This record gives sequence, C-alpha cells and structure tokens, in this order.
Amino acid sequence: MLFGASNMKKLSALVLAGFVLASPLAAAPSADAPEKLNYAWRLKGGLSWLARLAFPSSGRGTLETNAAGNVRSRLTINANDSKGYYLYESMMAPTGTQTLTSRSAYAYGDSRRDERVAFDVANGVAHVQKTTNEGSSSKTHKLESATPQDVLTSIYYLRQHADEIRTLKQAKVFSGANGYDVLFQPLATTTMRVGGSDLRVRPFTLKPVGSDAKRFPGTVHVWLSDDERHLPVRIDVEQKYATLKLDLQQ
Repeated sequence: MLFGASNMKKLSALVLAGFVLASPLAAAPSADAPEKLNYAWRLKGGLSWLARLAFPSSGRGTLETNAAGNVRSRLTINANDSKGYYLYESMMAPTGTQTLTSRSAYAYGDSRRDERVAFDVANGVAHVQKTTNEGSSSKTHKLESATPQDVLTSIYYLRQHADEIRTLKQAKVFSGANGYDVLFQPLATTTMRVGGSDLRVRPFTLKPVGSDAKRFPGTVHVWLSDDERHLPVRIDVEQKYATLKLDLQQ
C-alpha cells in the first residue's frame, strides 16, 4: 500500500510535528508560561489524492512546549474524522542542542505503534522501546552523534537561535534511533499572510545532504515570525508523493 504503516509514520514524523487555534501574538515558551500553539494541516500536491485513500488528508494539531528545566515539547496531530492520531514528544536540553528522549506514536484504523528512544550520550548508545500490534521489543543502538536532535528539537533550536543562524549549519537529526546529516539553511526574510494580516517571517529549510539525501523521510520548510517570539507560523514537509502543510491558526 502506498501509505502503509511505515510510510504514514515517515510522512508525519517530520512534521514538526504537526500543528489548531492560537494567536501569532502568543508569547514564546518560558519556565513560567508554557506555550500552546494550534495548527491546521492538510495534504497537498503530488499524489495526495491517492494518499487520501489510506491516510487522513486534513485535521488539526497542537504543539505544546514547557521550558521549565529540561524543555518538553509535545505535538499531537488529529484527523478531522477523529479516527486516528499522531503523537510526538521530545525532552531536550534547554538550548535545544540535544535531544534527551523522544517518542513517536500513532493509531489509525487497525494499526498501532509507539516508539520511545532514550539517548544515552555518556555511553554512546540509544535505547529503543517499541510497541506495535504484534507486541513489544527493546533494542540498543550505537549512537552516531554526541548532540542528537530530532525534528521537534530542531524546531525549538531554530526558534532559540534564529538570530544567530545566518549561514548553513549542519546537524545530525534523528527519526527514532536513525540519524541523518541535515543542513539548516536560512533564507531571506519575507512577508507571509497569517490570520488575515501580513507578517514578516524568516524562512528556514532542513534538507538532508550526502548519502542521507535519499534516506531522509523528507525536506522540511519552516517559517518563523521575524520577532523575538520566532513562532513557527507555517511548516511544510515535502514527501515523495505529497506535501504535508501546517498553518498556525488565529
């Protein structure tokens, strides 16, 4: 099937998650004021019409961030038909430079999957616990980076360091226990229509490089508000068969 369980996981895994009714004027996350952003998402372009046969084509999601101590980020994506969900969670260092633990889970139709990864940098390994319809398993993998990031961590990192990133920056971004070489590419500031108003935004692209260009689940485009909040007002995840688009709602 074109979008079976494995491909559905890959398609949504780079969503930043996924994102449903917050104002672009909300404050950036702080220890005293956890942040909650709401997004609408949809599939567009390519063979998205075919993907809709096995994958929800639109819905709403919530990105919640709590920056008290180690930063915790949680993205929940729901389908409009309420028949399934995707969930992503990360706990990261306060600067967003390193993921400590990550989780990706989904339930849709008869498929269930929940994968949790603990990055043990001191011992150079990643501990993976996975639960599916077929049962549970635990594995340990060699860790390919001393500063592992996942997509939620990468977005938080961009928000914290947007003013500093003026040239290409390479990072190791993980999907589960698999690491990929990715370039953070800053683009020229532009204007975007958000909630009926024009908003200055700073675009970034997360693009795989080298041999990982063919292995990485997709290219991610993020538009951050060009102010001290650096809110992710739009996220596009380009896949082979369709683009997953997420828009902050007002």
